[in-house]
Amino acid sequence: MDHNRLERAVAMWVDYGIAASIGFAGLLGLVQLTGELNALSLSAYQLTMAGFLLDELAAQSSWEGVSLTSAAQLCGLLEWGTQVLHCGMAEAWLAVLPQGSLSTAVDGSVSLTWQQMDGSAIGVTRSDASE
Repeated sequence: MDHNRLERAVAMWVDYGIAASIGFAGLLGLVQLTGELNALSLSAYQLTMAGFLLDELAAQSSWEGVSLTSAAQLCGLLEWGTQVLHCGMAEAWLAVLPQGSLSTAVDGSVSLTWQQMDGSAIGVTRSDASE
């Protein structure tokens, strides 16, 4: 009789161990999924802010009748630029992007780059609105 009781107790502990292991693995998976969703949300937010910033520069370019590069310079968003125009939220949007910086190319396009959570750089480019 005691032998059957001991077998049932061992079987119960084995079942408990298996269930606890499955539950722990599920929690680890949930934590990883939460981290990935958070990273995706942050990336989407940063891309949205980058788009807003480049759209703001394109609008200023169109309103002022200047090139996109000149608009970025007049908004004071380039290292060598002095803020002449009020460019709405462009400066605040640039501040949201970690190590965000604007650069220009010979073809008149403006590139916006920033650092992602994993340390890699990401960038978007917008060509001159007049083209």
